[in-house]
Amino acid sequence: MGFSPARLLTLLILPISLLAMLLLLVWDESGEGVGDFGKPVFQSEPGDLDANNIGVYLYPEDDIISPAASIMGRAGAKWTRTWINWHLIEPQLTDPPTYDWEATDRMLLSARQAGLDPIFLLGGNAGWASDSFCGPIFPEYEDEFQRFLRDAVARYSAPPYNVRLWEIYNEPDSVFGPQGYCFGTRGELYPQSLKLAYEAIKRADPAVIVLFGGISYDFFTNEGGRFDPDFLDAALANGAGPFFDVLAFHYYPAFEERWNAFGPGVAGKAEYLRQELARYRLEKPLALTEIGRPTRGPDSDGLVYDEISTARFVAPALSLARMAKISPIIWFTSVDKPAEPYDYGLLDSDYQPEPSYFAFRSVNQALQGGRYMGQIPVAGEGFALGFDHGDRVAYVAWADASETELELAAERLRLVKIDGQQRLVLDGDSDDLDGTANGRIRLRLTIDPVILWLS
Repeated sequence: MGFSPARLLTLLILPISLLAMLLLLVWDESGEGVGDFGKPVFQSEPGDLDANNIGVYLYPEDDIISPAASIMGRAGAKWTRTWINWHLIEPQLTDPPTYDWEATDRMLLSARQAGLDPIFLLGGNAGWASDSFCGPIFPEYEDEFQRFLRDAVARYSAPPYNVRLWEIYNEPDSVFGPQGYCFGTRGELYPQSLKLAYEAIKRADPAVIVLFGGISYDFFTNEGGRFDPDFLDAALANGAGPFFDVLAFHYYPAFEERWNAFGPGVAGKAEYLRQELARYRLEKPLALTEIGRPTRGPDSDGLVYDEISTARFVAPALSLARMAKISPIIWFTSVDKPAEPYDYGLLDSDYQPEPSYFAFRSVNQALQGGRYMGQIPVAGEGFALGFDHGDRVAYVAWADASETELELAAERLRLVKIDGQQRLVLDGDSDDLDGTANGRIRLRLTIDPVILWLS
């Protein structure tokens, strides 16, 4: 949710050389293999939005001047969401146009070298073309807006960048905030900007996927927040439907009670949004371009933050998003920013891993490259979601509140905790609650998620 245009404007233009590509290591069946911070890593082919669809948000400086992109690639991330800033690329209107692509080139190449597929988030409207970082284009400059997008897509959809997903503004339902005044309270204007972008992008490359800008759709103005509760309805009612391929949205657990009536966690919000689309006879895929939970925040908001609670949130959140057939899924964010009021990073500001980093890394081994195969019942309140990797199956399992039990038909399995520790569990041994070698293993589940590997 946070964004600092000043930091982006400053850091994107720094003449920093590219980060060197780090070698990705492979997780083998023995569980051996060591990468950053001494934990196993998983390698699979990127670019498959069905199976390899989890990534992280990177601020532009995280690509250019920090090791974050490489660390996240080694943690199993396959996608990144980052900014393309029109104002930095074309700060002055000239005829013919004068573009400065250098900083954006460096940023994308750095992400690519880390093994990440970029999702380009359009932002930073040229100051001469709009009075808002993320709002409507002045009518007299709509042609220039489309020309910029055609030229940008032509450049970045081609090798070596291969950008295939474009998101049209961040949280366009915002009324006020770090980005300025977006389309909140004026959702009827968003379809025109979306139409202009969609037509220009598809003309340059019909294969590019256009995302409706990731809506917050929480923390509403009528509740003291900064997001317009009527934005989505206004945009859809005024003809946005034909001009996006995927609806992107954001999810933060501070607002989970609103959505639990429709399903567990992020899956509930996804179900609600699908119902909203259906009201306008639309059936579109969903993307989750921000999901996260802070480890630290200001005392003034009255909420409790800690590293362990965030680490416990990672595996269920990402697994439920996979269950809800959302793709891609982007964790917000890779690195804590000292200037921000909340710390969302998997790494702290010195690029050291938080407990949530190891949880992200561990669950990625189960989710990336695996096909969701459904859930199996647990004895109480909890989940066990299965992911098929062909030669083996992974279950991500946890209890919602109190302890519960799970039984699997297996003679042996590998149990991985969210901190990366693992052990072999055999039918009938001390971890098997039935204490009998009977071809079934019964396990106790707690609020600490585990990954169970069966081969």
